[in-house]
Amino acid sequence: MKKRVLVLAMIGTLGLSLFACGSNEATATKETTETTEAQVETASEDEEDTKSEAPSEDLEENTISFIKQAAEDCAPSIDFSDCATFTEMLNKGKVTAGMGYANEKVGETDCFFVTSGTYDNLDGNMAGIDATIFVYEDGAIKEIGKICSGGTAYPIAIQGDYIYTASNHWVCKYVIENNTLLLNEKASVIYDTEGNGTYFYESEENKETVMDTAEAEKLMTTLYEEMGNAQVIGFQPVTK
Repeated sequence: MKKRVLVLAMIGTLGLSLFACGSNEATATKETTETTEAQVETASEDEEDTKSEAPSEDLEENTISFIKQAAEDCAPSIDFSDCATFTEMLNKGKVTAGMGYANEKVGETDCFFVTSGTYDNLDGNMAGIDATIFVYEDGAIKEIGKICSGGTAYPIAIQGDYIYTASNHWVCKYVIENNTLLLNEKASVIYDTEGNGTYFYESEENKETVMDTAEAEKLMTTLYEEMGNAQVIGFQPVTK
């Protein structure tokens, strides 16, 4: 997988904000660009409080619950109730223009991945950073979960039994067991105001694994390396 500069800070939010600001730059009014002396003084007084709150905000964004919610918010929601096969989902327009899809095997499980959008990963793949995952169970389609990465530098990848997603501050390794998507491992880091990192390691089955931060850092490095060696999912873009 090619390493590239992170384009989206968290599911495209920063990128969209910058685009919006750029498109309105020419029409910005004097009132919206000026900062009064009183505002400057207030910002200075509040600076220390803001810094002290930052680590807890970073910690929240590294939690399993936050990552799951981000995936729920970004990956497609599809009504497949009238479809018997993945092919029918395509033929009946369940996967709409702008989305992408891929048939991939994760371990012994045949999966159908649908992403909200694709981009050229410059490695021969049209990649995605979010996906809703479907499988067959007892002859019927079953949605088993949603996943996401934190930006286009971390396209969803698979290797053997595992699915990988990541951001600058966390990396996740999923497994499918009995047609259920499980977060097998997650490692993350948060930085204090001095730039010192504290590392964490956990899984869905054991959410509070306690270990030395240096050991957790090594595990995080290993997970990033595994993801780097995994195969980026190549999605088929839907154009109409």
